[in-house]
Parts: sequence; C-alpha cells; structure tokens
Amino acid sequence: MTSKNDGVISNMNGPSFGAGFGLGLAVGLTSGLAWTTIARLRTNSVLRIEKSIQIGKPVEEVFAAWSNFSRLPHMIHSIDEVQQHGARSFWAMEVDGKHMEWEAALTQNIPNQSLGWKSLSGPKHTGRINFSPIGGDTEVHVVMNYQPTVWARILSPAVTDNIESYVEAALRDFKASLEGKGQ
Repeated sequence: MTSKNDGVISNMNGPSFGAGFGLGLAVGLTSGLAWTTIARLRTNSVLRIEKSIQIGKPVEEVFAAWSNFSRLPHMIHSIDEVQQHGARSFWAMEVDGKHMEWEAALTQNIPNQSLGWKSLSGPKHTGRINFSPIGGDTEVHVVMNYQPTVWARILSPAVTDNIESYVEAALRDFKASLEGKGQ
C-alpha cells in the first residue's frame, strides 16, 4: 500500500516500516516487563529470617553477653563496630564485601527473655531475639524482617540471599565465643 502526502510517496508495507514497528514493540514490551518486575520487587521485598541456636551457658550469662552490644564486635567476626547510647545504638559491619551502617533503637528489653529492635537509618529492618532456658543451656531464637532496597534486589540479589547466612554465622560465632571456642 502506498500513500501520497504532499508529494511524498511512502511505502507502509516496506522493510523500514516493519523494522521500526518491531523495534518499537520490543522496546515497549521490555520496558513494560522491567516496570512490572520493579513493582513486584517493591511489594514483595520484605525478607523474614528465623534462626535458632543452643548455647551451653545459662540464660542470664547469654542475655548479658548479647545485650552488651559494644562487646559484640569481639564475639562476632562480621560486626566491625557497635556504639551503644542508652536505647539507641550505631552499628557497622561488612556484608559480602559491602560496608553497611545503621542506627537502631531498642523497642523491647525484657531481662533474660528478649530484646526487640528497629532500624532508624540505613538498611530497613526490625527484629526480636528471644532467650529461653533449656536446662543449664540457652536457646537463642532470632526473628528478623529485612527490607532491601529495590535497587539492591535488582543489582545484587546475592546480598539479599546471603543475609540469612550472615545471621546464622553470627549466632555460631556468638556461641563459640561464649563456650570458649571462638574469638
């Protein structure tokens, strides 16, 4: 089919029209899929992590060690620094070679039973750590909700996948330190 418009004749069935139409369709579909993926990541981006460990020490000793945040860098290798200021604390650590910092506030402190927190800056997360006596031992149970940024999930999904392994490693380091087998 040809059309005449102001003396210019164009062929709408030619290869250039088809190529342009195909390219436009591909770009439209690709951008639509990208925005759909970003929207899905935004709504499903909270990771819930639950980990437990049994430590061969009484609950009072385990709770006292954990609740003294400024000592944790000496017990858990991934934590670089913790500065405690009353119910607030500043944390710095390495996760997959990336330096992360945040400020957190205690939202719950029941001696020898549990500590709850929420981040005030940096990576968004909340959590609770429970301490339960099991005979002369203590079960430490961590529940954490972590919300990585959309760009972190797109650009570095390994970081979000590894958060769970970091929590697990921190609990193992803490156990080893208290039982005299660690740092």
